[in-house]
Amino acid sequence: MSKLLSYKEIHISSSTSPIEFKRAGYRQRFLTIEGKEIANTGIDCETCLFYADVSGMDMKNATKISNKLNRGINRLDQDFMSDLSCLIPKGHYIATLLKVYPRMKREAVGSEYYKAGLRNISSMKKIEEYIVPIQSSESLNHVAINDYVERVNVEETPTALSISFLDIKYPLNYFDEIWVYSHFLLDGHHKMFAANKAKKAITLLSFLSIDESFANKEQLGNLFQVLT
Repeated sequence: MSKLLSYKEIHISSSTSPIEFKRAGYRQRFLTIEGKEIANTGIDCETCLFYADVSGMDMKNATKISNKLNRGINRLDQDFMSDLSCLIPKGHYIATLLKVYPRMKREAVGSEYYKAGLRNISSMKKIEEYIVPIQSSESLNHVAINDYVERVNVEETPTALSISFLDIKYPLNYFDEIWVYSHFLLDGHHKMFAANKAKKAITLLSFLSIDESFANKEQLGNLFQVLT
């Protein structure tokens, strides 16, 4: 399971991000860019790999943001949180800094995702944590991957960036509740792949959506008690 380093509740009221949320049908939720669906993040989606071409994204202070994430962050700096309004849609979030140990899984249908942890809350509840790329590993630059492998092997911890959700499911099996904690990567695909390859940890700056999660405020609060 990921290790909680820090978190704070924030509200982004002004954003230049091209990313938006879209609800569609029962418990279905998408991330979109200019109306184009780039990731199905709904609670009942069946695949975990979503392809997107976001190379045209307009990022204010792109170099500053990229450099800081590449160096790695160890605290939630308010100025940097404000800089990220060019990427994070308007909304109410819990900004969370996590230490994650990603382990890639590939399904027979070709989908990819990273398992980040499994933890029992009680005899009838468990948390499953996933990191979901929106770029395939085949599209990644191997030179960049190898560079990050070298860095994490000497105990550097660069930071990836995600929009995240907590979704509560009630399957008919041994558990009454499954809490699905999913992180959809906006930045850090090479870092995450390198950490998996090197079997090392990196940090993840997660913006957990309070508005869009299929969970109530009490459940969101309980999540952080479990992670602490």
